Amino acid sequence: MNLMDKRIKLALVGLNFGRHIIENQLLDGPGGKYVELAGICDLDAAKAKSFGEKYGVKVFESLDSILKDPEIEAVGLFTPPRGRAKLLDSIISAGKHVMTTKPFEDDPEAAMAVLKKAKNLGKVLHLNSPSPVPSDDIRQIFEWRDKYNLGQPISARWETFARYSEKSDGSWMDDPAKCPVAPIFRLGIYGINDLLQLCGNPKEIHVMHSRIFTGRPTADNAQLSIRFENGCVSSILGSFCVNNGNPYSNNLIIHFENGTVTRAILTPEFFGRTKDKVALTLQTVKGKDEKITETAFIDRAVVSGGYQWDNFHKAVRGGKLENEISPELIVNSIRVLNAMKAQQFSNASAMID
Repeated sequence: MNLMDKRIKLALVGLNFGRHIIENQLLDGPGGKYVELAGICDLDAAKAKSFGEKYGVKVFESLDSILKDPEIEAVGLFTPPRGRAKLLDSIISAGKHVMTTKPFEDDPEAAMAVLKKAKNLGKVLHLNSPSPVPSDDIRQIFEWRDKYNLGQPISARWETFARYSEKSDGSWMDDPAKCPVAPIFRLGIYGINDLLQLCGNPKEIHVMHSRIFTGRPTADNAQLSIRFENGCVSSILGSFCVNNGNPYSNNLIIHFENGTVTRAILTPEFFGRTKDKVALTLQTVKGKDEKITETAFIDRAVVSGGYQWDNFHKAVRGGKLENEISPELIVNSIRVLNAMKAQQFSNASAMID
C-alpha cells in the first residue's frame, strides 16, 4: 500500500471528551478514512478498560507507554487545556504527531514555544479551532472580500448556544480559574478564532456573564466584546440556556466597508433529509446603485471548528498545506482568553498584552 493511502495509527488520551471524538469522528465520522484508532488511555483505568473493550482497541496505562510504542504514529490529546503544552512537548519530542482540541492551552508563552518546537522538529500539531488551514466558509468570505473589494471589517456579531442541565462535579469546568466565563471558554472560543481570522489582531475586551440554570458555580450565559487594532468592534454570545432545536449554530454577521456577510446553519429539513448546510450570504453594491446578493451553501462538516483529518493525514504523510494558520493566531486567542479571565469579575475593560 502506498504510504499516502495508509491510515495514521493514533492513540487517544483523555476519554471524558475523547470518547465523543472516537464515536463521532473516528469510528463513525470523517476521520475514519484517515486515522486508525490504535489505542486509548485515561487516568481512570477502569474507564479506559471499559472503553477499550467497547471499541476493541489496546489500552495503554500511561502517555509514556504510548510514546514508547513504535507502532503509534500520532496522539489524539483531549485532556483539559491547562498545562497541555507540557504534554504536547513530550509527545512531539518522542517523535509523534498530535491532533488536539480548543482551547489549545492557557499559557500563551508555553503555547508559542511548543508550536515553534513542533515546526522545528517537523512534527504535525493540529487542532480543530483554529483549524490548520482556513475552513471552507472562512475561505468563501475571504474570496468575496477580495472579489468585491469589501474593504476592512467594521463590526461583527457571532453567537452559539445550547441547553445544558449541568451539575457540579468537581471537574475543571467548575473552577472559574480553569474555566473562566464558561460559555465563552468552552463554546465561544470558536467565535474568537473565527473573528481573529476575519478581523485581525485584538486590542481590548469587555465581558459580561451570568448564572441562570446551571448547577455549576461557573457561568452559563455570557457575552464577550472585542475591539481590534484596525478599529473593528465585535461581540460573541455563548449560552448554555437556549433550546430552539438548532444547537451550536455558530451564526455570524460581519459588516465590511462595502458589504455584509451572514452565516447561518440550515437544518436538514431545509434540504429534505440531507446533511446540515451552512448558508453564507453576501450583500454588497456595484457602482452607485447596483445591489449584489450571492449565496453559497457549504456542508456543515467542513465549516470552521471541524477537525481537518484530511489535512492532518496529508501533513503527517509529508504533504504541503497551503495557507496554514500562523502560530500567532493560535496564541492570540489564548491572550484574549487570559484577558477575559482577568476581567471576569470586574466591569472594567482589559487591554490585550
